[in-house]
Order: sequence, then C-alpha cells, then structure tokens
Amino acid sequence: MIIRGFIKEVGQTRDWTDKNGEQKQSVKLTLAIPYVSKEGKEHSDELIAEMTFGNPEFLDSLKRTCEAGEKCELHVGFFLSEWNGKKIQNIRVFNLSKLIV
Repeated sequence: MIIRGFIKEVGQTRDWTDKNGEQKQSVKLTLAIPYVSKEGKEHSDELIAEMTFGNPEFLDSLKRTCEAGEKCELHVGFFLSEWNGKKIQNIRVFNLSKLIV
C-alpha cells in the first residue's frame, strides 16, 4: 500500500539476525498520515511502523526528514501475527521517498 505522510518521530534502533545469519538493523517510526474529514476539517492518523535500514547514513537521513517535516510517500505492508494466543498487527515500511511539491 502507498500512503503519503510525515515522519513524526524516529525511535530507537534494534539489531537482529535474519534466518540466513545476516546482521540487520531496524528503526521504529511514528508516521502522521493527514486527511480531511467529511466536514472539511484536517486530521491525521498516527501509525507506528518499523523500517529496516542498511547503513547509519540512512538513519541520519530519516532523522533530518523528520526534523524538516518533509512529506513522504511510503510503501508499507500490514501483517498479522500471532503471539501467545493474541493477534498483533505489524506495519513495515519497505520504501520511502520524499515528495517534491
């Protein structure tokens, strides 16, 4: 799914190992997705998503984008998983590009 919005917050990173034994890093992102209601009022939804990145420079770029309040186009996927008998929805950001407006 493609959504347009802003990075509201760049959270903590975490290191992990994939099933092939490769070291990976992910970061939690709080996303603000603006919309206009039927009454014409502006609102925004917040999503907490995770994004895997390959180098520290990309993380710095995410932080700069957040601080500048730049609008982005985000390619996201929604996944359901089960843990201890509870269903949990995970959101993963696969790709992010800045919009030129």
